[in-house]
Amino acid sequence: MKRIFQMMILVISISFLALPGICLAEGYTTGEEIEKEEEKKRLKKEANKVIKLKEVVVTATRTEKDVDSAPGSVTVISKEDMKFRDIHTIDDALKYESGIYNARLRGMSAAHHTLVMLNGMPLNTGWRGHVRWENIATENVERIEIIRGPSSALYGGNAMGGVINIITSAPKKFEAKGQVGYGSDDTVRYSFHVGDRFTDKLSLRLGFEFEETDGYSSGLVQRNISSGSGTLTGGYGMLHKSGKRKWVVGDKGDSYEERWNVNLNAVYDLTDTGSLAFDFQMGHREYGLDYPHTYLQNPSGNSAFSGSVDVGNGEKVSVSSSKYITAGIGELETPSYMLTYRESFGSVGFTGKVGYNHEDLWYTTPKAKGSDNYDNAFGYVKKFDSDVWFSDLQTNIPVGDSHILISGFYFRFDDFYGGRFDLSYYRDEHSKITPESDITQGKDRLYAVYLQDEWQIMDKLAIFLGARFDYWETFDGKSDEKSEVVGDEKEFARRDDSAISPKISVVWKPVVDTVIKGSIGRAFRPPSIYELYRNYKRGDGMINSNPDLKPETLWNYEIGVDQYLFNRMLKFSATCFHTDINDLIYYYDIGDDRYKDNAGKARIDGIELEASARPFDWLRNVDEITSATMHHSIRPSLPDLKSQKS
Repeated sequence: MKRIFQMMILVISISFLALPGICLAEGYTTGEEIEKEEEKKRLKKEANKVIKLKEVVVTATRTEKDVDSAPGSVTVISKEDMKFRDIHTIDDALKYESGIYNARLRGMSAAHHTLVMLNGMPLNTGWRGHVRWENIATENVERIEIIRGPSSALYGGNAMGGVINIITSAPKKFEAKGQVGYGSDDTVRYSFHVGDRFTDKLSLRLGFEFEETDGYSSGLVQRNISSGSGTLTGGYGMLHKSGKRKWVVGDKGDSYEERWNVNLNAVYDLTDTGSLAFDFQMGHREYGLDYPHTYLQNPSGNSAFSGSVDVGNGEKVSVSSSKYITAGIGELETPSYMLTYRESFGSVGFTGKVGYNHEDLWYTTPKAKGSDNYDNAFGYVKKFDSDVWFSDLQTNIPVGDSHILISGFYFRFDDFYGGRFDLSYYRDEHSKITPESDITQGKDRLYAVYLQDEWQIMDKLAIFLGARFDYWETFDGKSDEKSEVVGDEKEFARRDDSAISPKISVVWKPVVDTVIKGSIGRAFRPPSIYELYRNYKRGDGMINSNPDLKPETLWNYEIGVDQYLFNRMLKFSATCFHTDINDLIYYYDIGDDRYKDNAGKARIDGIELEASARPFDWLRNVDEITSATMHHSIRPSLPDLKSQKS
């Protein structure tokens, strides 16, 4: 705690580094200079209005706030930022931001600790909590809001590390755009969107994005070296990461891929203050490995996939055609639909959302042996279907001149089913030859109510007090105890749990262009259907489920400062945080088997540093962003867990 206290003192000190410069700028001026200074202030005020219009966030408090007034560490990635960096996937846009690694916020261990939304609709899958970034459109994105730090007081599970909200907008006039690109490996990319506003009531935008590539060879086929001689030649030696010598005999083939997205946004103004919006996206992805390549030749000079390779010095490598076949083909579809109703009843605002996400995934895996090859190898197909239904009803009620009460009700239902079929040919998902096995299924429901008070104590000081109550239940759980065994399913008993997640945040603006923020909050995440029920074979071992897993919880403490310089063209930010996690779900191995369990405790200590420049009102962060996250974990000793499994 002493180290955390020292870091907090450091962060607070940064906020006052610019104060001497501000003070020195004040001095005696003539009347003409005063007029010039007033004109500069007016221009600065107008410029800042433009900036603030571009950096309004709704995710941090569920109400519109400029970034400086929103609690917590907040970043907005605009469509201009994405265009400047030539961004083609949402997760690619996130890698430039501090405190984010592989789309994970605040050093959390997995993607399911970050809540990802599209216009307020959760995109985390119902069975594992991850996000299919490659299936989300980018051309229709207006901005991406990033809220670092636990946000369960407003958003419940998955928001332990923070929230990422992808926001699109309806057109206000006619707009149309198309792009075409071509790159290496026969990569073709094109997109278009068109939109307009009709009869001053209806706004429509339709978009389509497509990308296809023949890919490149990335997986090498390596074989062990032994004593002897052979008749084949070719390949080359290399040192494996294990320290053993290997011989490369070929590669696994080019990894081809095709993906597209079609999206529609429609907004109809019901009244002067009310509207009904419909959002639709369909993401599609196909992928696989093409014919493998051999680096070997027989004595006639023809390509060879099997035999013994003479590598010199009395050594050889044995290889068969089946060793080149390691992966199959796959397809993923992710349609999503959402209706949003907004209306103001006097000073009371209401927003109601209802939505549905579906994920349909299948992929094949070869079971090649001996002389099996690309054209005839057996295999199997795994199919996964996941459904998510949700609704979110929210009211905003002003109370007096200094309070805004945000209250709401949230519901979510997840349904998952997965199974496996053996195939006569691993590249034909329809060539099923066995009954379904390796079955996993489960459902869960979550009910929640939340309340937050925005209290503007004075112009320079605001406090945000909030809490959320979540009730979670899981049921209809079923899983094979031994993968690949037909009819070996085990049913699991219904379970439930609940949690209260409070949070208090403070925003203080002691002087112009200096903002200090702090918060203390609790968060929780119930275990996913995958963690509770999924068993499957991995090599010679099993990945085991744990239907007795408890929800993860944490307490987070943070303080940060944003300091603007040179007419807000430069911004320096620093945030330090301390997180105590209880019952963290993690994985450990015993022999060839892997298990899931709740850790006793974990701790994350971190500091995020960020420097950004805005030479133009429409462009942010052209310089490098630096960040650092330090973490230390404490968990039960593995021998204790092993003894429980023996």
